[in-house]
Amino acid sequence: MSHRYLSAAVVLASSAALLATAAGTSSAGPNAAASTPAVSAKAGSATTTAATAWKPCYLPAGYQHFLKLDSAKYVRGRTVVRITPQTCKVNTRNDEDVVYTPSGAVRSYVFASGASVKVLKDTTTVKVTPHWLVNHRLDNTPYFYYRVNGQGRITAMQEIYHP
Repeated sequence: MSHRYLSAAVVLASSAALLATAAGTSSAGPNAAASTPAVSAKAGSATTTAATAWKPCYLPAGYQHFLKLDSAKYVRGRTVVRITPQTCKVNTRNDEDVVYTPSGAVRSYVFASGASVKVLKDTTTVKVTPHWLVNHRLDNTPYFYYRVNGQGRITAMQEIYHP
């Protein structure tokens, strides 16, 4: 009798596998490719395809690095930011596909006196004080270009626009 149950189980398993295979091929119509994860790699995502070519992001004149702004605090009369250094690359076929990758440990920086900070309001760049970063949310992404002086203080930061 156990032989009958074993045979029935094999037939049932084979039928289930056949149905699963048939269901999988019937859904692989023209829309199946659109639902598979393919090329979208926007501001931090690392999903790519083999056909995608990447190049390093452009740094404006005078800026030295990319950063992700993790937080900002006001400490003893100075604005201190926690940042993660980043490398940046852009898709050569679609400049709206940008990938940031951490390039170092999280660190803290103090702003030099007179430092300039530019953030985005809609699609316009506006200048704010470093202290502004403590109490306001960014409209765009937390990614910036920045430069530091010889004392390791930030002298300029500019938010990066991502459409």
